[in-house]
Amino acid sequence: MIRLEQINRSFEVGDETVHALRDVTLDLATGDYISIMGPSGSGKSTLLNILGLLDQPDSGHYFLDETDTTTLNETDQAVARRDHIGFVFQSFHLIPRLNAAQNVELPLILAGIEPGERAERVAKALELMGLSDRAKHRPDQLSGGQRQRVAIARATIMQPALLLADEPTGNLDKHSGDEVIQTLEALNQQGITLVVVTHDPEIGSRASRTIRMVDGAIVGEIPRSSPGGTTP
Repeated sequence: MIRLEQINRSFEVGDETVHALRDVTLDLATGDYISIMGPSGSGKSTLLNILGLLDQPDSGHYFLDETDTTTLNETDQAVARRDHIGFVFQSFHLIPRLNAAQNVELPLILAGIEPGERAERVAKALELMGLSDRAKHRPDQLSGGQRQRVAIARATIMQPALLLADEPTGNLDKHSGDEVIQTLEALNQQGITLVVVTHDPEIGSRASRTIRMVDGAIVGEIPRSSPGGTTP
C-alpha cells in the first residue's frame, strides 16, 4: 500500500541546515499497525507529515497505492489526502464553536456529500465511538477522551485507508488514553492501516511493528507476532 524510497527532508534554521529525514526507506502493507518511536527531534513528526501529504520530501519517492505522490500537484495531493488519509493529533484540533456532530460532519461537507447521507454517516460514526449522547455537546463540554474520540470519528468519516496518529494520548490520563488506543486498534482490526507516533514505550509496544528513529534515520525495527504481543 505504502512505499517510501530514500526520502530526505531538510530545513534551514538560522544559518544551519537541519536534516529531519535521512534516506528513509519503509514499506507498509494494507492493515499494518506501526508505531514510530525515538527521541525528540528524531524526525518522527516529519515522517508522519510526509506520509500524510502535509509536507513534501526534498528527494526520494512516496508511493501511495502505486501512485508516486511526489509527482502530484497541490490539488491532486489534497484530493489524495481527503480520500485516503485520516489524522488524529495530540491537541484534538476540534472547532470550539461546533458541537461534536458538526465537527465530525466537516469533511463530508467539504467533499460535497448530500445532507441526508451526512446525517446518517455522522450518527453511525458517533455511535461507534460511544458518543451518541454527546452529539450536541461542544468540545468544552466534553472530557479529553471524548474529544479525542470525536477527533477519531472525524478522521475516519471519509473511510480512509490510512490513519495517522501523532501522540494521540499525549494530553490524556491513563484511563482515557487506554480507551483511545483501544478505539484506534479496533479500527485497525477492521482493515485500516494505522501509524502511531508516540514517546510511550507501553503504547509503542502494542503495535505489530515498531520503527525506531534517531537523527532523521530509521535505525531499527521490532516486529511482533500480533498487536500487544511480545517480540518473537
